[in-house]
Amino acid sequence: MRRLTVLFILLLLAWSEGAPAQATQDSSAVRTSARLCYRARPRPACAAFVLTNFGSYLVLGRDETGDTPLRGAADWGLMVNVGTRDAVGASVFASLDRLGFALGPAARYRRWIPPSRSFEVAVGTPLLGTDDIETGSVFGVVKWSPNHWLAVAARPELIRQPVFLCGPTTCNEEVRSRGRVSLGVETGWVPGLVLTGVGGAALLAIVAIIVSSGID
Repeated sequence: MRRLTVLFILLLLAWSEGAPAQATQDSSAVRTSARLCYRARPRPACAAFVLTNFGSYLVLGRDETGDTPLRGAADWGLMVNVGTRDAVGASVFASLDRLGFALGPAARYRRWIPPSRSFEVAVGTPLLGTDDIETGSVFGVVKWSPNHWLAVAARPELIRQPVFLCGPTTCNEEVRSRGRVSLGVETGWVPGLVLTGVGGAALLAIVAIIVSSGID
């Protein structure tokens, strides 16, 4: 009987020492899984992460403007890891190229590829912009990232654009749709934050110009 009592006491002491440690591990796991990150990673490292992406692109093909094919694009948003491999979210994009300026929302999906690679797609539509990009246009992004801050990307798009058609006596304007593709490189994390910060200041200036011209 005495041996059983001693054994019971030893088991009780072992449990009392192990329980707080297990509770600490569980609470640490909860805190880790609930973490909002700036350096994008899948679960369990991050429950959600912030996007500040900036991309430099080359628009393929020619158009009637003959302007530079260079293009800049930025995304600000938030994505939530819904599992260890999948993330969904939303962002606001801004684009500036030879057709003009566009700003609008986008829905995003990311597939994590261990250990740190990812594949991502997004689709959005501009709500504000210059006259050569009509509302109802569709902007897409397809990109592959070898790490958390660099990606190669393509932007397939359907652009709705006003076209002037002139006959023998009159000229009419109608909206036509055409496709285009841009290829480029995007940066995120700290490099993306710096570049999107500069781009954000330029964005505010462009929006102010568009709004003021609309008021006039």
